[in-house]
Amino acid sequence: MPRHLQETILRHLFPGDGDEHALVILAGVADFEGHRRLLAREVIVARDHVDSVPGRYGYKMMKAEFIQPLIRRCRTERLAYISVHNHGGEGSVAFSQADLSSHERGYPALLDLAGGMPVGAAVYARSAIAGDIWMPDGTRLPLDETRVLGINIERLHDSPRSVHAADSPFHARQLLMFGRAGQAKLAKARVGVIGAGGVGSLLVEYLARLGVGNIVVVDDDRISLSNLSRVVGATRWDACYPFSLDSMPKVVREFAERHATKKVKLAKRTARRANPNCNVQCIDGDFATPSCAGRFLGCDFLFLAADSMRARLLFNAIVQQYYIPGIQIGTKIKSRADAKSLDDAFSVERWVLPSCNCLWCSGMISPHLLAVEAKSAEERKDQDYGTLATNPSVISMNAVGASMAVNDFMMSFLGLHDEAAAVTPRRVKHLSRTTIHETYPADPECPECSATNGARLGMGDAGELPTLLPS
Repeated sequence: MPRHLQETILRHLFPGDGDEHALVILAGVADFEGHRRLLAREVIVARDHVDSVPGRYGYKMMKAEFIQPLIRRCRTERLAYISVHNHGGEGSVAFSQADLSSHERGYPALLDLAGGMPVGAAVYARSAIAGDIWMPDGTRLPLDETRVLGINIERLHDSPRSVHAADSPFHARQLLMFGRAGQAKLAKARVGVIGAGGVGSLLVEYLARLGVGNIVVVDDDRISLSNLSRVVGATRWDACYPFSLDSMPKVVREFAERHATKKVKLAKRTARRANPNCNVQCIDGDFATPSCAGRFLGCDFLFLAADSMRARLLFNAIVQQYYIPGIQIGTKIKSRADAKSLDDAFSVERWVLPSCNCLWCSGMISPHLLAVEAKSAEERKDQDYGTLATNPSVISMNAVGASMAVNDFMMSFLGLHDEAAAVTPRRVKHLSRTTIHETYPADPECPECSATNGARLGMGDAGELPTLLPS
């Protein structure tokens, strides 16, 4: 769930009176390779003495008049219904026998009303959550983990969990910072990198050397001579130009362009050389196609290192719809018309979280450029759009954005950030040596990051991603 929803829940459940309070979470559902996630989209507070009243069997209950319209919404909008209340204590929590008996009396009927969507309950103590989730087939599942997404990724369970500690001589100096338990979390992480060019290749190497156990990387391009100055690990052999460019006949150059090393293959080679234990899934294809985009839905974190508007649109949609936090990285170099001096040169790192720093709200996704990208090269020429210009790129500037992004991922994933820190995009301006923290006001009716009817936020598998139509 997003951090702001967790704060709403805690304020209502623990106002300081020591009493029991109640609310309902409406959640999207996402399934990936046998793992099911519930994505908290909206919190509906049960008013004390109005919606939450003394119970016939237990201490308190929510009135049918409060529950019924919410169940109907879940059936219509394809959401899971989660009833929530609180117990005392801190660090561990469990349902009482009265709670479990109440579930057994009421949840079979709620499942019928939910029309094929899960229903269930969660009980909070301070710093702990337990869950009893009923699947449409009647299976009951506990909550394995609850993740709260903010500047830090907070993990909550029903009781303290022992973490398998990873001890590796390769990471001895890192262990001095965040310990063997932190290294074990990184080893279990699954991180997606969209784009394996100048920035993406750096991200892959940094993540592998950090000890991330699983990396998913997508790109459909091959190495060329112009890549050698900025793509990590690339050689002239990868570009199929082992000899002098001047001595290569045209037919050989065309052969090289067709048979040069794929960028994803190079990324895997780089990662495996850095960390033999790293599992790298290479996707040689267009991220914007359904088959490629779907491979990223099981990730814990995403990095966007591709500069197309379509990639931005889809990355932003996955963050909002599936609650996978991510960071967009880019570098921009603007030359003056005479090409004798620079107007600007900066590296940017933009955090994108569910309902926070949405790229659509911030105007970072241009509908005009989306339309231009959708046209063929011939159509762009015929309609006087020209071609999408190639941007200048320098490895040292790419490295600034990539290192900031991987460092923020590490700090967030291991819960090391100062909780008071703001999750704001950062722009490092290289000419003036200044750093600007940007703010983007959220649109309360944004079709991507708001919880308004029909919006994408937290919808999981019930929503459609803006992928390209199959050809």
